[in-house]
Amino acid sequence: MPHTIYLLAPSAARFGGGITEFSRQLTLALQAQDTDLRLFGKHDQASSWNGIALSGAGRLPTALRTPYYSMQVLTAALTERPDELICTHLNFGPLARTLKRMTGTPYTLVAHGVDVHPGLSRARLTALREADRLIAVSRWTREQLLSLGGIQPERIAILPNTYDDQRFVVSRHPASLRERYKIQASDKVILTVGRLDPGERYKGYDQVLKALPAIHQTYPEVRYVIVGKGKDRDRIEALANELGVQDAVTFTGFVPDNELPDHYRMADVFAMPSTGEGFGIVFLESMGCGTPVLGGNLEGSVDALDHGRLGALVDPGSTEAVANGISSLLKHEGPKWWFDRAALSKSVCETFGQERFRRRVREIIELKPCVG
Repeated sequence: MPHTIYLLAPSAARFGGGITEFSRQLTLALQAQDTDLRLFGKHDQASSWNGIALSGAGRLPTALRTPYYSMQVLTAALTERPDELICTHLNFGPLARTLKRMTGTPYTLVAHGVDVHPGLSRARLTALREADRLIAVSRWTREQLLSLGGIQPERIAILPNTYDDQRFVVSRHPASLRERYKIQASDKVILTVGRLDPGERYKGYDQVLKALPAIHQTYPEVRYVIVGKGKDRDRIEALANELGVQDAVTFTGFVPDNELPDHYRMADVFAMPSTGEGFGIVFLESMGCGTPVLGGNLEGSVDALDHGRLGALVDPGSTEAVANGISSLLKHEGPKWWFDRAALSKSVCETFGQERFRRRVREIIELKPCVG
């Protein structure tokens, strides 16, 4: 009989960030195997996704979602007795642990990076330590898990992120996009994509802003396009004004998912000098579209850029290093194939494409869970 898996995620059907995309890709990978899969997306509405039954609490007010979602999972699991639970966010760890104590169902927790920290609640930390399997999206995230203590290294499998390699591909971007943002054909475009949230300042958009005056000396017509929305936007706009670079910065606000590939294609460089990124799917999406990337050299971005083989890694705490790194990419300083859109896209697909991701998922799931 097929292996029955419940996959618990913040969302699978709604528009979302990296964890949502990881959840979708993991769903597709599991669906390609001989598994009986059921989805539980906390913020989704009950429906189906890609032909798989999807339960969720999205219709309810936010305050009621957690208890209702927990009851959904527990009721279904007590009735159907799945073989395994896989949780794509550590917040679901206590729920998975409760179910294991009730039924013996083993569970896997996925860790992404910023979600792993010394301030974890006792319930989440205990759930991590008692999980049958842990999945880390990068080596850095694995080290973050081990630093918590009480977790055996052999219980952690590394599963690098993937991206939609059928959508984020090389193609000509429409001229209307530059017209929308009043960007001239001669302008050099630097791009960052991410939520503008006070809790995500680690992504490094401040550092790119601070680097713009130095970059402007070499490229007077440089433009910095920031895709995303959030409560941190007013502060970032104020910083741009303070630095005197406000005329070189474009805030797009929310961009529909179907327009995102063209934004990557429009850019000359994608820059996200992060200090706390667990991996960074946006790097893969940018390279898939053929746009060279710059990331920080301290965390999971190192894995996403394959230790500097796929893109430039710099000290994210140094404005000078960020400025020099972006300027070098604009000058096409680096391996020639970084600046050949087709070659860059091909290389990132071979390294992090969906086929390789699915093979790795197959290897991990076929392993017997390690009881800690």
